[in-house]
Amino acid sequence: MHNFTFRNSLLYGLFWLFSFLSMANFAFAADQTNSISGRITDEQGAAVVGATVSILNTSSATSTDANGNYVLSNQTLGSKTVVVNMIGYERFQTTLTVAAGENKLDITLTGASDELEEVVVIGYGTARRKQVTGSISSVTPEEFNRGVVSSPDQLLAGKVAGLTVNRSGGDPTAGSTMQLRGPSSLTASSSPLYVIDGIVGANIELIAPDDIVSMDVMKDASSTAIYGSRAANGVIFVTTKRGKAGAPVLSYSGYAATETVSNRVNVLTAAEHKAFVEENGLTVAPNETGYETDWQKAITRPGVSHNHNLSLTGGSEGTRYNASLNYFNNQGIVKRSGVEKIVARVGVDQNAFDDRLKLSFNLANSINTSQHIDYGIFNGAARFVPTSPIMSDDPQYGQYGGYFQVVGRTGYMNPVGMLNQRDETRSNNTLLGNFKADLKIIDGLIWSNVLSYQRTHWDRSYYMARTDFDSFALGRGFADRTALKHIDKILESYLNYNFTRDLHSFDAMAGYSYQRTKNDDGLRGTAVGFMSDDLLDNNLNLGALPDGYNPYSDFPHIKESLLISAYGRIGYNYDEKYLFSASIRRDGSSKFGVNNRWATFPSISAAWRLTRESFMQDQQLFSELKLRAGYGVSGNQNIDPYRSIIMFGPRDGQFFYNGKWVNAYGVNQNENPDLKWESTSMFNVGLDFEILGGRIGGTIEYYNKETKDLLYEYDVPSPPYQFNRLLANGASMNNQGVEVVLNANVYKNDNFRYSTTVNFARNVNEVGSLSSNIENIGVSQRYEGDIGLEGWTGQTASIVLPGQPLGTFYVAKYIGYDDVSKRTIYQKPSGELVTQDQISAPDDYQIMGYALPKFTYGWNNNFAYKNWDLNIFLRGVYGNQIFNATRADLSRLQQANVTNISNDALKEGIFETPLIASSRFLEDGSFLRLDNMTLGYRFDTSKAKYFKQARMYLTAQNLFTLTDYTGVDPELSLGGLSPGIDNRSYYPKTRSFILGVNLTF
Repeated sequence: MHNFTFRNSLLYGLFWLFSFLSMANFAFAADQTNSISGRITDEQGAAVVGATVSILNTSSATSTDANGNYVLSNQTLGSKTVVVNMIGYERFQTTLTVAAGENKLDITLTGASDELEEVVVIGYGTARRKQVTGSISSVTPEEFNRGVVSSPDQLLAGKVAGLTVNRSGGDPTAGSTMQLRGPSSLTASSSPLYVIDGIVGANIELIAPDDIVSMDVMKDASSTAIYGSRAANGVIFVTTKRGKAGAPVLSYSGYAATETVSNRVNVLTAAEHKAFVEENGLTVAPNETGYETDWQKAITRPGVSHNHNLSLTGGSEGTRYNASLNYFNNQGIVKRSGVEKIVARVGVDQNAFDDRLKLSFNLANSINTSQHIDYGIFNGAARFVPTSPIMSDDPQYGQYGGYFQVVGRTGYMNPVGMLNQRDETRSNNTLLGNFKADLKIIDGLIWSNVLSYQRTHWDRSYYMARTDFDSFALGRGFADRTALKHIDKILESYLNYNFTRDLHSFDAMAGYSYQRTKNDDGLRGTAVGFMSDDLLDNNLNLGALPDGYNPYSDFPHIKESLLISAYGRIGYNYDEKYLFSASIRRDGSSKFGVNNRWATFPSISAAWRLTRESFMQDQQLFSELKLRAGYGVSGNQNIDPYRSIIMFGPRDGQFFYNGKWVNAYGVNQNENPDLKWESTSMFNVGLDFEILGGRIGGTIEYYNKETKDLLYEYDVPSPPYQFNRLLANGASMNNQGVEVVLNANVYKNDNFRYSTTVNFARNVNEVGSLSSNIENIGVSQRYEGDIGLEGWTGQTASIVLPGQPLGTFYVAKYIGYDDVSKRTIYQKPSGELVTQDQISAPDDYQIMGYALPKFTYGWNNNFAYKNWDLNIFLRGVYGNQIFNATRADLSRLQQANVTNISNDALKEGIFETPLIASSRFLEDGSFLRLDNMTLGYRFDTSKAKYFKQARMYLTAQNLFTLTDYTGVDPELSLGGLSPGIDNRSYYPKTRSFILGVNLTF
């Protein structure tokens, strides 16, 4: 992996950061006369850590230490107003007359009445939990998944009912697939929209997990419609740490981790393979015997990862600042794979004009360098005969760099050679700068303006060595370089107005948004014919273009788009009993056809807090009972620009004309002026409750989500169309589901606490019509899930069919194995029993299972005993099936002389080679995983000179998985048109052990 060239600069930056901190602390401690000091506790007498203590209308402020103590030094004599703020507690304010010397003031804070006082982020504003009328789930750092996390979206896996976060395998370079309340698109992205500190569409990779304060997930359309055409898949708000008034606070968090393979493909060892071929009269080629090679072990290693986060906050009531620096290095358990990332952030908040104007400036930069491997090595590591050598001194293998290869065998390549002879490095450098100004025009009326600029430089370097077994590179090498730039500019201007009189409260918001995006601005170069591999892909001019190869066939072209919006929201609240909210957004997008570039996205929602009613005042069971309902419409515009217009480009490579290679050009995309965005309407009803004084609480939700005008690529006749494919609207899909969240403070005394949270989600998906909105263009069904095993030409395992969910497995029905005839038996839809040579694919296939689970769940447990804390988190899915193409490929007992086989196939004892996709390879994909367990200890820092807080912890990830699935791991991606297929190229899942520390100075 490439090293960063600015590590020395990083060390210099840390030096100056510590120097600044030292000077700040020196200045802060220079004068301790006329001080106010004391201790802040809660109603049980426990210390309140991190509370902000300030003098009203001055810059004098501080924070409480680990024992709740504080000191406000250098106070002038006279009357002072002391203010204490702390999340989860009521604001405290009192007046004190400062006399000469030390003035003691101990304070007891009153806890907020319940979790309903929690502030959550909503579109273009915030609201208290009890005022929310939509479906919003909040996750705080205390609830995040601990351990080795390469992207912040993994923090939410299993934590939010209805939100599925999958990262197939343990590849640190792979992103997660996210799906909220089921799949709702056929071709467009299903990822939720991220809003980071108010910046719409900001890159989540710009945030280090330690910098996050909360993540709020908006799930229903009545909440998301304010973001219009980008919100059909939900919205996730990310709030990061900001500066607080008080002395500079320096925090460090870091960990070191070791990762190992949690499970392997269960193939035969060299000894087992040798015994099997001898027992069954099979003959292995002489050059493939005599060795004991563990191919899976040869490509893997124990991975070592570490993460370091340093942050500094402080300031006065008028000026506050925050800065953080994060370094993350995740070494993959597969050799030559891994990721290295640096994230730097700085922010300044300034109040002016008696706090009527608030200015915020933020700058973030993320540099991500990753080393990738060819996923074909996993197929090779499973299939390569274990009695073959990795390297050979035989001169015939010199052309392959000494790696043992078998010439003429299709899809059979030495995985170690493939791993070491191919080099792929990618780099993402993302910069985000944003400025926000909030002007208080009159009491209750605030005008906010936000400007943001996000730029990403994406680079990819790929090289295949001259000794690579692939015929395209053998003897000449192959190099490919790509450099792209993406730019996103946003202007948001909106007004928020709040008005309260007696029991009536009104709020209104109106705004305008302008977003211009330019993607894929860059170059690509390709060359072959290198004299040496030493320079890899760093000098393309040393090679030449391949004969007949058109380097522009996949050449990036600039994709520009413009989104202009106007939006508004109104809300009414009567005595915090009856709540009402409505919003509307009008979006115009250049991505769509000239006839459909504008659309309107409305929403309406209401809530009734029954516990505020007089007839509920005498009951003792419910401390909170709120019924809410909402309906809204949101859209999905996650497609490339220019999909609605006719486009020309390279066609069929090049042709030889008049002694030269000439590029062929033609129409490669048809025009569709009626192309428009997908539209999702959702009805949601929910019940929020707390009983036994808030000791037990939860939420029950029901939703019905209908998506129409789905984008789908249809086959069309040519002529009259100039190209044989057309992107059009028309298909539909429905998702209905129930979500339940229960939380309980099971036990609490002075020394011990136990709390638990359980979430459950069930979603039922159904594909509607597949017909387009263009006359005579549509399909009745579509086969998906190409398998591509040897001898499985044209075999698919899934079907997209109206009335059925995505991920419907459509394969031959397997009955069993006839020991007499040594043939596998199948049943046609007519009921006729046949052998596999009598099955015609897909005409004789049937619906045999479903990839989407019946329900998902998560169970989080928190224990605390004195200074010790323990978190145990389990999650799982139930009721889904997986098509195990890996097992099918390793079930060729008759071919064990040329490929390895699995122990599962050995136990089955079926000697007929499988050549069709059948229910024989459908397996139950349900699992329960102990996903995370963390044991921590908080040190007593009351006598420490430099530490305010200190905590050490030990975390274990993926300790065990309970499942009947025979493959490497049952957790597969649920995205796309053919989810639930385990098709050989699987990066092994990891098991991690982490030792970490959190320090506050």
